[in-house]
Amino acid sequence: MHTLLYLLKLGLGLGLILATGCSAAQNSNMQSTDTPLLHFQKTPCLGTCPSYEATILENGSIRYTGYSDVPVIDTVVFTLSKQQLEELRQKIAELNYTSLKDTYLTNWSDMPSTITTFYKAGKEIKRVKQEEGGPKLLLDFQEKVHTLIMGLADAEAKRKLPIR
Repeated sequence: MHTLLYLLKLGLGLGLILATGCSAAQNSNMQSTDTPLLHFQKTPCLGTCPSYEATILENGSIRYTGYSDVPVIDTVVFTLSKQQLEELRQKIAELNYTSLKDTYLTNWSDMPSTITTFYKAGKEIKRVKQEEGGPKLLLDFQEKVHTLIMGLADAEAKRKLPIR
């Protein structure tokens, strides 16, 4: 584990050294591909609730980290198809997320949360923490995003299975 952390730090350091040698145009291009569109997080519970987080970038890349009760317990990158990305953008526009409350909480102590953070031009515009209830459009949107991410995680888990 220590070796992995060391290699990761070494790689990050090398990446920073190489990145500083890039021209300003290259750096600006790299930043635009790293612009977040949506951050989606499912928090754990005392039972078997899926726990993960995923940052969906403007370019369709998804930085996913699975924690528990999900097909992939790891940090991986998925890529949405152009159609999937366009459908997601359309769903975000239909949601009218700026009109949502910041929280939809419950009185129960063991309820998992779904935290959805919306971005515009890379800046956080709205964060919604939902434990229970909320508008149907929000709940449908969260289910759509969760199903999309779990589908990608399932495919990744199957890809990693050993061939027998």
